[in-house]
Amino acid sequence: MGLYAPDGTLAAVHRGMRWHRHLLLKGVFVDDGFRGSGAGLGAAFAIRDWARSVGFDGILVWVERDKRESQLATRLRVRPDGPLIHRYLVPLPSAGAAAHPGAGVGRPAAGVLTVPLTGRGAALRELLGIEQDGSGGTRLGWILDRSRLVLGGNPCRSITELEILVAATAEAVGLTGAMSLEIPFEAADIHAALSLAGIGAKRLSRVPVRLGLLPFGDQVAEGSVQQGLLQRAPKAVGR
Repeated sequence: MGLYAPDGTLAAVHRGMRWHRHLLLKGVFVDDGFRGSGAGLGAAFAIRDWARSVGFDGILVWVERDKRESQLATRLRVRPDGPLIHRYLVPLPSAGAAAHPGAGVGRPAAGVLTVPLTGRGAALRELLGIEQDGSGGTRLGWILDRSRLVLGGNPCRSITELEILVAATAEAVGLTGAMSLEIPFEAADIHAALSLAGIGAKRLSRVPVRLGLLPFGDQVAEGSVQQGLLQRAPKAVGR
């Protein structure tokens, strides 16, 4: 979604994705001519309001402490929640060969899968608040981000169970044509970090992050500060 100036110039763009019942904001770009105008923040507020109006439960964002986006998260009243994690991109070399014949044509963008691990004793819980059915497995939300399948949790008690987690994604990988998995791991798990490096996994952030949440059940009031920013920023929102 983008924010346009009165003359039609695209001032700021946010990339977002529907992840379970929330809207995940993945990044913001502000045109050089609008830096410092409040355009990025104005776009974020407008997108937040749009997400609430169409029925999302809230917005999510990965919060990295020292990046500019963390200031945006603070102004949005997004609360970092849960443990410090690293997100790893785990390659799936056989994904292309295993793709479902319909992959890429009307492919699903998000869903829920079940991993035959209970998560008991795991350091990292399911992050999206997805209801568990007591079947002896863990239900995880996933979202397709380009060619990666992003998982909303990790029920593995140790790195040795990673194969079980990967196998549980096979159907979703086949339907979407995903080429890799994005899996969260507790940042303090050094053994997992070394093992993941050994299989060619890529860490996606320089420092640990937390998943920040703004539930729309909360009362959020930016008051005169927000109104001032929006008055100085471009006005029209487009999709």
